Amino acid sequence: MESNTDTITLTAQCHCRALTFTSKPIPTTSLPLKATNCHCNSCRHLTGSLRGSTDILWPGPPPQPSDNLKQYAFSPRLNIYFCSHCSTTLFWEDNSTPGVTNYLAFTGVLTPSSPLPLGQNLIEWDAHMFLADTIDGGAVPWLNGLNPPSAAKPRRWLGWREKSKEITSEGYWPEDKNIFLSHADNLLHLPEKEGNIPLKCHCGGVDFVLKAGDAQRDFKEHQSKGGQLPWFVDPESYKLLGSLDGCSDCRLVSGTEIFAWTFAELKHITFASDPTSPLPLDTTALQSAIGTDPRLGTLSLYPSSQGVQRYHCSTCSAVVFYACDSRPDMVDIAPGLLHAPEGARAERVISWSWGGKLGFGSDMAGTWREHLPAAVEEETEQFRLARRFPKNFRRVVKEQGAARAVPGGSGQV
Repeated sequence: MESNTDTITLTAQCHCRALTFTSKPIPTTSLPLKATNCHCNSCRHLTGSLRGSTDILWPGPPPQPSDNLKQYAFSPRLNIYFCSHCSTTLFWEDNSTPGVTNYLAFTGVLTPSSPLPLGQNLIEWDAHMFLADTIDGGAVPWLNGLNPPSAAKPRRWLGWREKSKEITSEGYWPEDKNIFLSHADNLLHLPEKEGNIPLKCHCGGVDFVLKAGDAQRDFKEHQSKGGQLPWFVDPESYKLLGSLDGCSDCRLVSGTEIFAWTFAELKHITFASDPTSPLPLDTTALQSAIGTDPRLGTLSLYPSSQGVQRYHCSTCSAVVFYACDSRPDMVDIAPGLLHAPEGARAERVISWSWGGKLGFGSDMAGTWREHLPAAVEEETEQFRLARRFPKNFRRVVKEQGAARAVPGGSGQV
């Protein structure tokens, strides 16, 4: 829909709607607003998102402290503001320049007041920075098409933008293809302790261990005895499914577009302080343990809808788990909290579903983000083909099911 207005305002709102902030009027001639995507370890551990954090300079008044707006000291010069109830990350407070305070808004929480003029973009991502922290490139391979085709691709930097080496080649980073793992690489051949992956938020208040090596061994043994594997386990590598998510709820609570999840049974997650003890073994027991079991640290619960629980760190706001009553023995894990030695994508642990349809991509239809699902679908498929990976096991199941549902569908992939 085309708008005839000369100005718009932006709203930054949390998931539970306890907090709403409105910008000053923005001339449409000044659009698109420039956004930066930071992939550093700290940002990934702060949001739980594989893509770290993504923000614009906030064109509005500074957020005012309130009971619902919580502050976290991210670093000596940076503070985070987030909702104390639903944990939505809303703003950075940047005190880098003496005597000057800038506020930056997370792009995932932004909504324009009215439709934009035809052909006008609200936001243009102009930089990916701190790729070196990811080791393997993290989410960057499928985020170069964030901007519409008429706009330039984001520039890529190993560290701070303009202050570190820029990646100017057209290919994927890292350029050394030997660093990339095979789709079959897993943890089965490693000693037990090397298969334990720390699951830890930025402040350290949430400090667990994903016993990924034990999980793979358990799944392999279970399959060898004729047992059926959980739907999220790769039947060949025994790795956990990794999927990308375009849903509005995950975008809001994390502050980032295109979230990602992996999945695990609760019995394979233990306390870092007590590694022989798993977390409560079902989601009902996990809910009951919040606030009563000190080993859970700062893990907090936000019941975002009927039968759904979203877990986060109450100190630094990190998204940690998604759980629902219909799947009582498992949780979705925010992969940005995994500290895997091979890189941010944790490819010895996670079997990523690249290509195919983006989950809940329809949530972006009719919004300024509506071009993102197709762009991510295309780029993940290109990345899969460049690495010569077969289609992910879950993608094969979904596409075969869709083909059977269409008259004359062959079911071939």
